[in-house]
Amino acid sequence: MTASARSSVQAIGPAHSTIREGLIAGGLGALAVALWFLLVDVIARRALHTPALLGALVSRTPDPIAASEGPNRLMFAALYTPIHFILFALFGVLVVFLMHRAKKRPSLLMLALVLFAVFEGGFTGFVALLAQTALGDLAWYQVAIGNLLAVIVMAWYVWRCHPDVPAIWSRRMDVGG
Repeated sequence: MTASARSSVQAIGPAHSTIREGLIAGGLGALAVALWFLLVDVIARRALHTPALLGALVSRTPDPIAASEGPNRLMFAALYTPIHFILFALFGVLVVFLMHRAKKRPSLLMLALVLFAVFEGGFTGFVALLAQTALGDLAWYQVAIGNLLAVIVMAWYVWRCHPDVPAIWSRRMDVGG
């Protein structure tokens, strides 16, 4: 690497891998949700009920509620768990991608927040509708709390990887974006 290339990299800061950071952020978010629902299920004395129910739904079992309580509970939980982590990994990559772009264009942060609010509202409403039939006693507020925990954990990680962001955004906003 030439001296001028090295100095320009140092001026920008260390390189960040969108994929790596996104996979870690998504994994942390997925873990937060999984632990939240494990706690909810253990308190209800039905360990792994939620991932088993979602696994039964994904496999299109005729009666997912009964299937999630039956002898195949572990199989359905094992079916859903990788799907859960893959979806969060994809979401994590999107979050980190937007964070990297928002460093140069702070208005993208507002877009990301609006998209998140629309997605969260739509997803929570969808869960509330499904709760009437397919999801049984899985409450919309439990999903909302799980998603909030995921967002907090993911935001903490991404912010930790980018401690320079507040100063960058402040300077860019003063200049006019």
